Amino acid sequence: MSSLDPSKLTSVDEHGDRVGIIPAEVRGFFRRHRTWTQLVLLVVFLALPWTKMGGHQTILLNIPQREFALFGVLFKAHDAPLLFFIFGTLALGLAFVTSIWGRVWCGWACPQTVFIDAVFRRIEQWTEGTYIKRRALRDGPMTFEKVRKTGLKWILFIIVSSLIAHSFMAYFVGAADLVEMIQNEPSKNLTYFLLVTFFTAATLFDFGWFREQFCVIMCPYGRIQSVLLDQKSMAVVYDVQRGEPRKGQAPPGKTAGDCVSCNRCVQVCPTGIDIRNGLQMECIACTACIDACDEIMEKVKKPKGLIRYDTLDGSPISLMKPRSIIYIVAIVSLILGLGYAVATREPAHFTILRGAGLPYSYVKNSHGEEVILNQFRVHIQNQGKETARYELSLPAEFLKQDVEFSVAENPLTLASGESREWYFFVRIVPSLFDASGKIKTQLQIRDLNNEKFQSQRELILVGPKQ
Repeated sequence: MSSLDPSKLTSVDEHGDRVGIIPAEVRGFFRRHRTWTQLVLLVVFLALPWTKMGGHQTILLNIPQREFALFGVLFKAHDAPLLFFIFGTLALGLAFVTSIWGRVWCGWACPQTVFIDAVFRRIEQWTEGTYIKRRALRDGPMTFEKVRKTGLKWILFIIVSSLIAHSFMAYFVGAADLVEMIQNEPSKNLTYFLLVTFFTAATLFDFGWFREQFCVIMCPYGRIQSVLLDQKSMAVVYDVQRGEPRKGQAPPGKTAGDCVSCNRCVQVCPTGIDIRNGLQMECIACTACIDACDEIMEKVKKPKGLIRYDTLDGSPISLMKPRSIIYIVAIVSLILGLGYAVATREPAHFTILRGAGLPYSYVKNSHGEEVILNQFRVHIQNQGKETARYELSLPAEFLKQDVEFSVAENPLTLASGESREWYFFVRIVPSLFDASGKIKTQLQIRDLNNEKFQSQRELILVGPKQ
């Protein structure tokens, strides 16, 4: 089938079977800058789990322990509402970037593009040669040389996929814990071993074989771009007025355009599309066709830019669009909301829970009298940056009513980010209970190292109904 037929995908044949795409290598302005960008992103991805900020792993998403650290700020499960601000900012940020610069994320920063382009295809070039040699090897008969090169390629793919999977897992279990797990037998951490094995296999399948099919078939972002883009959004476009009619297609008596029908733009496209057919869902804006076309234009001594970054209607890029302004206002609001929520967070988080078993029991007090015992436990997390000494107490006027308050350890010292459960007991004479069988008071909590922090929580004591 023709690779230039706009009604068909070049990644499938006439029977609907996949045709593996091996794009040609390309050089040029955008290729150089994409290479450096991808290198930085790879270093960040691999190094970030091994760095710390504020005493915590820079990014940690420890789901089993419900502990999350983002650039020095530690969050616990009770901070889950803050995720609304974070994910909302990321989603609207991507929508804003798309509305202005099109699919720049896909071509420059998407992990699918970065890992395939900067790692896996580099391995292919090193083991199998140029795209011409790789295509010949793919279509050629099974020989020892083909087995050797293909086998070496997949061995390196497996090693790299394992490295990526372990680095990815470090974000969720912590880099230090991951190193300890690696040093032990798999059976001691079987769940994590199976997870890493699964991620390795998934990475190998996706980056090693599935590749452009993910962008064409599965990725939802490509399908919603039509909603996010407008005529003033930037995209990789082909200048139809300048390029058409192409060489060899001009009718008698009409001068051909600048397009020389070399099909170089199709040869370098990682998704196999022909950009001359207009903006397409499969285009990831990787700019390979721009560099390829500019290289050809230099050879035929014509101006560059036949394929270029431009807005769909040819107008200058502008942030002052109604849609963009709405995005900016929403993003700024979310960022300010997140900043306010983090800045006003209490330096400590407390949760009071009733002790296990019966709601109350009868015991003897220090005078030998029968009293009602209520048992509680309070979960405390030090969210501040300094060590804290927390002291629990009940109101003095309440304690004067034959009420005994006892705590196993008071005050309790917690380091920054540390959390513990603290048990305390309240003994109260039965005569203080009314018909409801309940007494409400306040549990007072203060940090002896920080006079500014004092908090209190409602405490409900239960006993017999009078």
